[in-house]
Amino acid sequence: MIYVLLFNLTLLAFRIFYVLHYPIDLSPEEAQYWDWSRHLDLSYYSKPPMVAYMNFLSSKLLGNGELAVRITPILLSLLLSILTYLFVKRVFNKKTAIVASTLPQLTIGYAINSLLMTTDAPFIFFWSLSVMCLYLAFEKNKASLWLASGLLAGLAFLSKYPAVFLLLISLAYMTLYKRDLLKSPNPYLSLLPAFFLSLPVLIWSYIHNFVSFKHVSTLATKSQELFGLSNALEFLGGQMLLLSFIPFFVLLYAWMRSLKKDRRLIFFTFYSLPVFFFFLVLSLHKRVEANWSGFAYFSGFVLISYFLSRSILLLPSYLISLILFIFLHFTPLLDMVGLGRLLPPERDPTKFLVGWRELGKRVSRFYTGNELVFSPQYQVAAELAFYTKGNPRTYCINLGRRMNQYDLWKEGMKAYMGKDAIFVSVSPAEEKVLKAFDGIIWEENYRVFWRGKEVGSFYIYKLRDYKGLEESLPMGY
Repeated sequence: MIYVLLFNLTLLAFRIFYVLHYPIDLSPEEAQYWDWSRHLDLSYYSKPPMVAYMNFLSSKLLGNGELAVRITPILLSLLLSILTYLFVKRVFNKKTAIVASTLPQLTIGYAINSLLMTTDAPFIFFWSLSVMCLYLAFEKNKASLWLASGLLAGLAFLSKYPAVFLLLISLAYMTLYKRDLLKSPNPYLSLLPAFFLSLPVLIWSYIHNFVSFKHVSTLATKSQELFGLSNALEFLGGQMLLLSFIPFFVLLYAWMRSLKKDRRLIFFTFYSLPVFFFFLVLSLHKRVEANWSGFAYFSGFVLISYFLSRSILLLPSYLISLILFIFLHFTPLLDMVGLGRLLPPERDPTKFLVGWRELGKRVSRFYTGNELVFSPQYQVAAELAFYTKGNPRTYCINLGRRMNQYDLWKEGMKAYMGKDAIFVSVSPAEEKVLKAFDGIIWEENYRVFWRGKEVGSFYIYKLRDYKGLEESLPMGY
């Protein structure tokens, strides 16, 4: 246990130091979820409310800064690792527990979700705790364990909608391997806390014409094709990268072997393989983001750790994962060692984390506290809200795009009639925007560089006397 604590406390210190001193900013998604925390609600357009609630608490404690936003995934990661060790040691043995509580922290998927405050951070945490509790509930069939499972599942649903997989997988597992529990009242108790925690989200969705479900449905069906092998290969490549290569192939082997082994391995296969298979099949019809299936890899890593702990591949797994971990956090190292072509700046995901603080500084030069601050991109609107001095309320106008959360907060723009405004976009201002004002006071083009290459640019305008702007209707969800 002492080695697990030292390992994870070292990572804790590294992540805090990294957030405070490495020259990257909040990602647009992080900034958006932080902005949600200033408008607390039962739910939101694209996601349930947990990420906003956690941001609200951390911001109240630490103020409005990068560490205040990112301290939550950092602490959740630490806590999950410790609980994983205790749980896996009880189910299997000490060596498997050590691997399960340390190796995942070095893989790309876990490293990202242990640093960036997106919906995946609380979701993976509560999903993982739900799986632990369900294992004990299936084993002991105690009412208290089933109620705890339902509570954790409800918190997982408040974090991200794919939590519904917990219900579907549990029913399938119970039907095939624990059929006697179908006659017991205890498992059904878990539905009570899960339902009551989910109810506010359902009420919010009903009030807002089910925009959340329309959004999720659009994501699931957008750009569908009959059979897209290239998307499936891209998805598989993404899974290899998230799991840092060797663990991915060990997991495939573990799934094949586990179905012929004891019930412990079967359980963790049930809570990982169906999720992976679902998104793999979906990737044959549309593009699937690599992180969509990432929550299933808690169970996957339990299996990986069980098989790796007795394999000669254990040390290479740690070494490769550590190397990828270092390059993930410090991508400029690729240029220093002559490997820049493997991940050129224009394809480096880190490019989305740079330039925002400087953009906020440039806007702050013109912002006096009275101007309307707006953009046609929600990403820009969110970053301006975070990085402009005074953290102003910002707006995202619709010039021809799909709906987003900012469309539900539009009423406030009317209060700026007759006032000056600051408009920022990734492209020059359209004539429609300029006609809504009496003229341009100032304009500039801010170019963003990363690893010596231009990776983006922003057009900043100070505009005189807002007269009102007729926006386009949302182009879908």
